[in-house]
Amino acid sequence: MRPFIDEKDVRLWNADARDLPRLLDGEEADAIVTDPPYELGLGTAGDVKKWDSTGIAFDPVFWETMLDIARPGAFMLVFGSPRTWHRLACAVEDAGWLLKDQFCWLYASGMPKGEWADHAVDRALGHPDPRAGTGRVRDSASLERNVAYDAAYEPQTAEAARWIGFNPSLKPAWEPILVAQRPREATLGRNLLEHGTGALNAAACALDADMEELERRYRLNATTGSRATDPRGGVTYRDSDTGSPRPLAPHLPGRHPSDVIMDAAAARTLPSDAPRFYYCPKARDRPLVAETRMMRPRSRDAAWTRSCARLGLFPDAESYPASLLDDEAASLTVQAGSARLAHPTVKPLDLVRWLTRLACPPGGLVLDPFAGSGTGLEAARAENMRAAGTELSPKYLPLIRQRLARPVQAGLF
Repeated sequence: MRPFIDEKDVRLWNADARDLPRLLDGEEADAIVTDPPYELGLGTAGDVKKWDSTGIAFDPVFWETMLDIARPGAFMLVFGSPRTWHRLACAVEDAGWLLKDQFCWLYASGMPKGEWADHAVDRALGHPDPRAGTGRVRDSASLERNVAYDAAYEPQTAEAARWIGFNPSLKPAWEPILVAQRPREATLGRNLLEHGTGALNAAACALDADMEELERRYRLNATTGSRATDPRGGVTYRDSDTGSPRPLAPHLPGRHPSDVIMDAAAARTLPSDAPRFYYCPKARDRPLVAETRMMRPRSRDAAWTRSCARLGLFPDAESYPASLLDDEAASLTVQAGSARLAHPTVKPLDLVRWLTRLACPPGGLVLDPFAGSGTGLEAARAENMRAAGTELSPKYLPLIRQRLARPVQAGLF
């Protein structure tokens, strides 16, 4: 199958993520950075839920296929949901990956998703919402289906009034990012020499710090104390074999990257002299195609299969944006309405760039089996890495094209 996108250092197939090993034809990944379905729609129905209810993120067999195409010692960073990440972690571990850590990405912009209890009680008693809707929200890529109202809800019954202020959900304010590693085949040094993988690029992701203060703390921690009240007494930072102190200066030109990531609003809750974390807000720059014609094949015959193979398209999708089809392919289709193209779970480019830089050696190959709107591909390109990935839904391919048509962003820091 030919890639849908095959340009300098970036390849994307419109295919199932399970097919990525076959499509790579023996190539090995230096890192995997991906945002799989959170499986929040498992057990539900409806078109909106289809992509988020396949079970692939909880399938150890899938993660084992990713293990097979990663170099020994390669890292895999996987976004998850606070509600379901435990099942993701179990599947990854059962597949043979080592769970090394997880990032806690804190942000202040989440909104509670649950229905307010007074509204729910009125609805259960047969009282429809009397408010006038102002139409569907059109200023958000992920909230198009929501309806805006012209006023706050007022309970219509005494039973509902008892439940004012109750809600079944908490405000989401963090997301986990799993840090997994394919087991090394040898010691760290030997694995780095033989495979070029096995360590995170901490220096490239070091954070701003008061170096004089940081050096003072290193000296303090490496000094043997004579009293129980002396900080650490040098024990923690002394070599266990020789008893000699470790170097008295930091290894990095800044603070070592930690497993906590914040947006600026969360960071403002810290004391002014608190050490730096990496700060990144939720995504604001979301690719969007306001309205496009959708086409459906008249027949999924040999002619349609040949057209899809020529264009690099998955032949069994329900419908396709017209912009993906040439004249020959379009002649085999009928119109299937129109659609607004936007991905509902876009991650911030700066965050994915930082994670890619951390996980992948310079110039290495980064895989993203769930490309979505293409953030991972754009991030790898901006970091001068090679990228390869898959995206099953043709609806998101115009968004990926849009991303990769943009100029490469300047460096993070």
